[in-house]
Amino acid sequence: MKGKPEKTVALIDPVWVGHHPMYFTQFTGSFLRAGARVIGLCPDPQGALANLRAAFPDADLDGRVRMFNLRTGKRSFFNGRFEGDPARTFDRWRKAADALADAQSASGWQADLMYFPYLDSYLRFMPLPILPEMLIHLPWSGLYLRNHHHGEKPSFAKRLRLLAKGDAIFRSRTCLEVGVLDERFIPAMEQLTGKRVIAYPDVTQEGMPPAPTALAEDIRNRAAGRPVIGIIGLEKRKGFLTLLRTAKLAKEREIPAFFVCAGIYPPGEYTEEERSEISALTEDVSDILHFNPDSGRIASEADYNSLFSVFDIAWAAYEDFQGSSGTLSKAALFGKTCIATAGECVGQRVERYRMGMTIKQGSAEAALEAIRQLAVAKLEPRFADYREDHSLARLDSILANLLERV
Repeated sequence: MKGKPEKTVALIDPVWVGHHPMYFTQFTGSFLRAGARVIGLCPDPQGALANLRAAFPDADLDGRVRMFNLRTGKRSFFNGRFEGDPARTFDRWRKAADALADAQSASGWQADLMYFPYLDSYLRFMPLPILPEMLIHLPWSGLYLRNHHHGEKPSFAKRLRLLAKGDAIFRSRTCLEVGVLDERFIPAMEQLTGKRVIAYPDVTQEGMPPAPTALAEDIRNRAAGRPVIGIIGLEKRKGFLTLLRTAKLAKEREIPAFFVCAGIYPPGEYTEEERSEISALTEDVSDILHFNPDSGRIASEADYNSLFSVFDIAWAAYEDFQGSSGTLSKAALFGKTCIATAGECVGQRVERYRMGMTIKQGSAEAALEAIRQLAVAKLEPRFADYREDHSLARLDSILANLLERV
């Protein structure tokens, strides 16, 4: 941590599921290392502060951080996502303005910069560059995740989509720059917005528990020397069902392998037919599979790392998903090869860094062949390059440079 802080950052996120708490901790830490104070606005300020103290046990956070409540963002009327709709998006800006005013009054600090670790919630159906200036007259920036519509071919439908996505809000005079995880569409975004767009690292947290977790030990014992193919988080987009189909093929063809399907299983994402197939498959391959549908979220990032470290192959074969994935950052951290779907951001990175093999989306046959080939392939993976390109040091540098512009 640097010396006396000179600037104060308001870190704002109305979503508190999945990786959001981890990102909130990462961004808070980076701004602190840059010498700033942080006013954190999120749905769980006590939890955010506890996460921060766990990540920086030796840091003196008193006088550097204040956490305040920001009501959880309601899901959109459209498809139940968090990205917003005309009413929800405006309401989030208004609530952020009110919460920041209260936080500044309670802390006695005045923010110099607003930063949104998940900008998507503040964009949808709100292409009004003047809105941030009307509600909160402060410089602002943030990380934009779902920017893949910029890769579409020019058409009337794309123009309508750009309007609905709300990207024109970046033309706001108070917007300094925009961060993205998927670097493929930076030129198109810069042309549309007139702002600097920066490729951010997809940073992952390091750290292991003092000893392997009971789950990691159990999987290692059950695998009994067979290669372990693992996935954590069983959302439909992650290709969970295809992984189970691959496990069935491996059993039928007597290919030695053990499969791990851990983390939250959201049955509501699957059709009734798919849920029936998942039930049948998990029973059929129970002897070569770890799957507990009631296990829930893994308790901590250290426990997550302990489990991931026993994988030999990380499953990154996403389906109908275009963006970046922290799975590759974990794989690079632990030196694990990957199976990924060809064509989008994850697949292109796996090929560029030689971190594994890519397959046709949803193909269990191709996945099983990839498992067999990875057992003998000489990939010469560029794990060290990936770790450097997606390092915490690089995030620190980006945010320190942003602060200098305030």
